[in-house]
Amino acid sequence: MSDYYQLPSRSSQHHRSEPAMFRPNKPEDWEPYRELIANLYNEMKLKDVMTEMQMVYHFKATEKQYKTQLKKWNLDTKYIKSSEYLAMIQTKRQREAENPPKETRFVLRGRPVDPKDITRFEKRAIKKGLIKAGDPVYSQEPIEDLEYDTPSEEPSYSHGQSQYSY
Repeated sequence: MSDYYQLPSRSSQHHRSEPAMFRPNKPEDWEPYRELIANLYNEMKLKDVMTEMQMVYHFKATEKQYKTQLKKWNLDTKYIKSSEYLAMIQTKRQREAENPPKETRFVLRGRPVDPKDITRFEKRAIKKGLIKAGDPVYSQEPIEDLEYDTPSEEPSYSHGQSQYSY
């Protein structure tokens, strides 16, 4: 009777034409996808990369697996880490103590860091008890690709816009 209504038989329902989901088990399983994941991660958040890889490329891995690979490939540079903020706060406080009203501008991995972001992190770190207001901060490790200087005292004609370009 199934021929009459042209319904698929039970056995053909189990064999879908969709490819099976690939789950990486070994580090070498990631290599064919490295460039693709890197390009997607530059444009999207990690959750969106994971969804895209699963839906389009049938590649399914956990968030922890992705984070491990991104770190291995040195692609975990998108966001500023706590240790990097702490190093900036340490430098900022040292420079303020040595040369009061001296302002410090930071550039991390070639990108300017908004002073508001540093201040926001500092307030949260004080609230959480990670650091104390006004006390010296001791960063655990030197931060690569962190540069700082004193912004020039040129008059700004930008009418309220930040002097930092992003």
